Amino acid sequence: MVKIESVVWGKVKVNGQVFHQVLIIGDQVLTRDENKLRSLFGTTHRIGDWEQKALLSNSPEIILVANGWDGALKVEENFRKKIEKKEIELKIVLTPEIVKEYEALIKQGKKVNCLIHTTC
Repeated sequence: MVKIESVVWGKVKVNGQVFHQVLIIGDQVLTRDENKLRSLFGTTHRIGDWEQKALLSNSPEIILVANGWDGALKVEENFRKKIEKKEIELKIVLTPEIVKEYEALIKQGKKVNCLIHTTC
C-alpha cells in the first residue's frame, strides 16, 4: 500500500522515498517526467497524454490531483471529459492538503490514482 508521508515545497515523501513530483497508480509510484513535460509544454503545469493514460488505468474510482501550492497545474477540459466518460470522480486539491485527502479516501476503501505537483 502506498503511504504519502509528507509534502513540502518541491518534495513529496512516499513510502520512505523523496521525490520531486509523482504519479501514484494503484500501488505503483512513478516519477513525473519533468524534462518531457518542459520539452512539450515549456512547463510542468500541464498533464501529459502518457500521464493521463496512466491516471485512467487500473480502474480507479477517484483521480486525485494535487495541483500545487498556488493551484498552478491545470486539469484541461479534454482530460476532464475523459474522466467523466469513464464515470471516475475527479478531486483537485492544493498540494498542502494531499496527505490528509489521500489518507481519508484510502481509509474509505476508495481506489485512488493520484498526481502530485509539488511547486507553484
